[in-house]
Amino acid sequence: MIKIPVPALETPALLVDMEAIEHNIATMADFLADKQCKLRPHFKTVKVPDLSLMQLAAGAKGITCAKLSEAEVLAEAGVPNVLIANQVIWPSKIERLAKLAGKTRMCVAVDSEANARDLSQACVNAGTTLYCLVEYDCGAHRCGVRSIEDGVALAKLIEALPNLVFEGIQAYEAHIVLKPEEEVRREGAKESNAAVAEFRDALLAAGLCVNEISGGGTGTYKYTGGGDVYTELQAGSYLYMDGRYGKLGLPFKNAQFVLGTIMSKHPGIAFADVGLKSFGMDNGNPILVGHEDLFIKLNEEHCRIDDPEDIFKVGDQVLFISGHCCTTVNIFDFAYAVRDGKVEKIMEVKGRGKSV
Repeated sequence: MIKIPVPALETPALLVDMEAIEHNIATMADFLADKQCKLRPHFKTVKVPDLSLMQLAAGAKGITCAKLSEAEVLAEAGVPNVLIANQVIWPSKIERLAKLAGKTRMCVAVDSEANARDLSQACVNAGTTLYCLVEYDCGAHRCGVRSIEDGVALAKLIEALPNLVFEGIQAYEAHIVLKPEEEVRREGAKESNAAVAEFRDALLAAGLCVNEISGGGTGTYKYTGGGDVYTELQAGSYLYMDGRYGKLGLPFKNAQFVLGTIMSKHPGIAFADVGLKSFGMDNGNPILVGHEDLFIKLNEEHCRIDDPEDIFKVGDQVLFISGHCCTTVNIFDFAYAVRDGKVEKIMEVKGRGKSV
């Protein structure tokens, strides 16, 4: 487990345990080494280009992101192959995307004919080429075409439109990845993969090339990444891990921590200087490392810690594991890369707030 840095940092501070990061990168790379599916990790989790470049150096084929502004950060960092696994539909964003396709190899998810036509015209105007994945709803009921017939028709249109290339399928089994029972995740992934394979076969029968099938997450990496349907795995949270994924028995280590300081102490109770504004709270309370049995309650800027044995004193520094790593990293401007209790690098969270 990570050691608190010495000298102590001002808090709240986001810490990244580099030994755990290296373990997680190597574990995923080793798993996929002999598989058809290759890693295209998700930047919506990582938010730190320095870490994305480490993933690429370890064999990732490209980087996935959720937003155009994230893609712009990745292109600026020198990432040569970027996928936006969402639709880009606003006219000014489409224009930006078309221009960005002249700086790096850009791929985007599409689920409507109107959007495909708009993307094509923007790329014609910019003189660039954009790769497109038809997003297919494989059970999550989010974005994506809902029928094979609609998906094939859209793929044919993309293939015919100027300056667009039909690249394959985007399909993410979001409804499965966090199921606590491994059997449920395994069987759910099997069903989703079968649905995607049926769509793939229909595309091939229509004379279309399906170069990529992209999707999958940390909770299903073994089943989506280890199968014979997908070519790209978009797992993101495996790099940091958090409280929710920590319950799934995965072989990845906690690498993301929030450091706080005990700022006030009374008999039986302590207060730390971290609160609701220091954690992504959409998946519940953070975990107090080493004292998981103690009850904590968060206010905006404070964390109340029940301390019946009075183990804490003012000035003590404490570590927390967030309930959701993706929304936690998005709170901080910088992440401190820590190794053996020492800060070896300060990394800018350049993807912070990139929601456009």
